[in-house]
Amino acid sequence: MAKKILKVAGFVLLVVLGFVLLLGLIPVSIPMLESSPDPVADYDEAVQRFGSVVDAEAGILMSDKAASLLLTHGEKTDKVYVLIHGWTNSPHQWLDFGQLLFDRGNNVLVIRLPQHGLASHNVGELQHATPELLRDYGDEVVDIAAGLGDEVHVVGLSVGGVIASWIAQNREGVVRVMPISPMFGVGTLPEFVNYFLFNLASRVPNLNVVPPSEPKRDHVYPGEATWGVVNAMAFGRSLFDVAEDEKTAVSNIIMVTNANDTTVNNHLTGELETLWQQAGTSPTIYIFPKELGYPHDSIDPTSNPDADAVYVKLLELLGE
Repeated sequence: MAKKILKVAGFVLLVVLGFVLLLGLIPVSIPMLESSPDPVADYDEAVQRFGSVVDAEAGILMSDKAASLLLTHGEKTDKVYVLIHGWTNSPHQWLDFGQLLFDRGNNVLVIRLPQHGLASHNVGELQHATPELLRDYGDEVVDIAAGLGDEVHVVGLSVGGVIASWIAQNREGVVRVMPISPMFGVGTLPEFVNYFLFNLASRVPNLNVVPPSEPKRDHVYPGEATWGVVNAMAFGRSLFDVAEDEKTAVSNIIMVTNANDTTVNNHLTGELETLWQQAGTSPTIYIFPKELGYPHDSIDPTSNPDADAVYVKLLELLGE
C-alpha cells in the first residue's frame, strides 16, 4: 500500500514539474510599444500639463514625498532634465540630485511612475503598471519636457533606466539619455533562467514578497510584486526587439552600471549596448567600481549613504 502511494505521489510530482516547465519554456507574447509623440507647444502648456498630473495625484498618494516634482525657473531654460525614479520608489528619490541640477540653471521634471506611491502602501499595485502604461509614461515626460527646455535630457534609474533606454530608442528631439543600472533582468542569473522565470511568473498569480528586514520608508513600497517585475521585464524585452532592427532616435547615450549591483542583470545591459553599437550608435559606458560597494539604488540617500559621491560623478558625466 505504501509503495502504491509513493508511486502515485511521484507521478503527481512529475506532472506538476512538467507543467511548471511548460509554463516557463513557452515564450510569452511581448507587445509592440511604439511611441506616440504629442509634445507641448510652449512653456505655459508644459506647466499646464504638469498641473493636470498634480491634480490627478490629489488624495491618492501615500505621502507628500511620493508626489511628482517640477523645479522651474519660471521660464523655458536652455536645458531641462527629466529624472525617472526606480521601481517601488517615488520622485523623492531624485530630490537632492534634482536640486543640484536646478541650482545649475536647469529646469527639472520628475513625474511619478504609474501605480507608484499610492495610499495603499501596497507593492501589489505594481501588477497594474503594464508595459503599455510605461510606454505612455515615457511619451508623457518627454512631451511635457519639450516646453521646459530647449534641450531635453533624460536620466533614469533601474526600471526608470529602462524607460530612459526606451526614450533613447524611440524619441527624436531628445538630446541626451543616461540610463543608470537599468533592470532588464534579475540579478546575476543566466539569461535563460531570467526568461524562464519571466515566462513562469507571467502565468501564475501575483505574489508580493516583502522581506521583514526592509526598513519602512514613507516614499517607497516595501518589497516587490512578481507581476510588477514581469511588467518591467516585458517592457524591457520589447526594447530589445526594436533595437535589433532599428537605430536609436537619440545618439548621445551615457550608460551607467554598477559592478557591485546584484539586483539587476548587467550582462543583459551589455547585450543592449552591443545591439545599439551594431545599429550605429556608440554609447558612452561608465561602470561604478565594485569596491565602492554601492547598492543597486545608488541615488536615494536612504539606500546609499554615499549618494553624494554618486551625484558628483553623474554631474561630471553630464558636463554639469
